[in-house]
Amino acid sequence: MDPAPAEYDDAHAHAQDALWRSALRRLRSTSGAAVGFGGLVQEGALRLTRFDGVRGRSLEDLEVTSGRGVGGQVWQRRAAFGVADYGRASDISHHYDRPVLSEGLRAVVAAPIVVGRDVRGVVYAGVRESVTAGDRMLDAVNRTGLWLARELAIEDEVKRRLTARTAELQQAESAASERWRRAHAGLRELRARVTDSATRSALKQLLDDLDATPADATAPRLTPREIDVLAQVATGASYAQVGERLGIAPQTVKSSMRDLIARLEVHSRHEAVVAARRLGLLP
Repeated sequence: MDPAPAEYDDAHAHAQDALWRSALRRLRSTSGAAVGFGGLVQEGALRLTRFDGVRGRSLEDLEVTSGRGVGGQVWQRRAAFGVADYGRASDISHHYDRPVLSEGLRAVVAAPIVVGRDVRGVVYAGVRESVTAGDRMLDAVNRTGLWLARELAIEDEVKRRLTARTAELQQAESAASERWRRAHAGLRELRARVTDSATRSALKQLLDDLDATPADATAPRLTPREIDVLAQVATGASYAQVGERLGIAPQTVKSSMRDLIARLEVHSRHEAVVAARRLGLLP
């Protein structure tokens, strides 16, 4: 089981989409902005991936560096910031003039999305004409950034708990599998030792039921004795211990394992156990 299962990743992506759509629509409604957009900080860059009200694709997947443009200033300052005329503003760099002005934006304001101590992203609002209510737009974008930060913090906590619970389940599953494998090896050891035919037959039937998972069609056919040897080796037993448990000479165990390693096309007894499990030859 992966720490972040595919089902969770899909649900998380849908939740993120819905979260941003709601935030940007509310931002435009409360601020009067023509455009709302934003994105998260990923791998050292602010990547713009969320948009509402845009006319073209000039801003799509734009990567903003800390300190550059409006968004970079917000990221660096960790505070809301804006300009009334983007193309003529003297207090920002103009690294992103082409995509911003291609969208026809004139006034642009933005706010950070701060979760804990980290700036996780930036949300923007923009208009295509002179701003008559700049404070209103700045306040709206700031409130949107705070709302997104709260929602992302909740998602972080959900993911943290899911990861922790998944790790607990993996640990429990691993322990249960190991107990099952040792019990399986113990039954094979017992069958090798008993002399009563009825008991041996009953143990064989029980082991056949436990081994009922179909093997890979390309897997080599193993004898019951070879499976007995592999099952004991899988517990970590030495060749001498395997021989003692199964009532055969250590040299016979070593010879069997040498043959198994060659037939399974591996290089060690550990790899032989892994390959046998993968092929369905061993639990």
